Amino acid sequence: MAYQSENLIAQAREVREASGVSQRALSERAGLTQSHISQIERGKMEPGLSSFIDLTRALDLEVMLVPKKLVSAVLGLVKAQATPDMHIHAGQPNDKRFARAERLVKKMKHLYGSSADLDRIEDTLRFLRRVNLGDQEMQLVRELIARLQRYQASAQAGPILHDIAQNLQRLRNSIAHPVPSEPRPAYSLDDGDADA
Repeated sequence: MAYQSENLIAQAREVREASGVSQRALSERAGLTQSHISQIERGKMEPGLSSFIDLTRALDLEVMLVPKKLVSAVLGLVKAQATPDMHIHAGQPNDKRFARAERLVKKMKHLYGSSADLDRIEDTLRFLRRVNLGDQEMQLVRELIARLQRYQASAQAGPILHDIAQNLQRLRNSIAHPVPSEPRPAYSLDDGDADA
């Protein structure tokens, strides 16, 4: 295995282990067999690009090409945007709830075909699973998952799926982009500005 891919695979394995995701759970998310993932992580098999991308996306990571000159700037942005509440929480009782909801969405996609709302629900659940949610936020997620389970085979599921997707997206946005306590001015003039 080439050094570059070995390093990338080791990073992906570290993220998987830190998030408490088993190889079996990752195989369900990524659509790869558990033995395939095991062989990749042990260096027995070089993954193809599409397999590696599936694997990393299942871990909520994104593979990107960055110009060499901008690598340090991108790393700085990643560090600056990381917040303490964005750490991965492993082994929480809510993990099973999220896993069941994600399986339900996959089942619905398999039975009824993919839709923008189901894709949005799946992506948002994957994001919310990684953050520490407050009691009220988790209560909202539980209610939305229960609605999803209730209406999964209903003729009225379309508008309900849309509503669930919107509510989950609102919650995600409020976590990812909290409202600052005081609005910041778009610009300011210094008192000593002679050009004004």
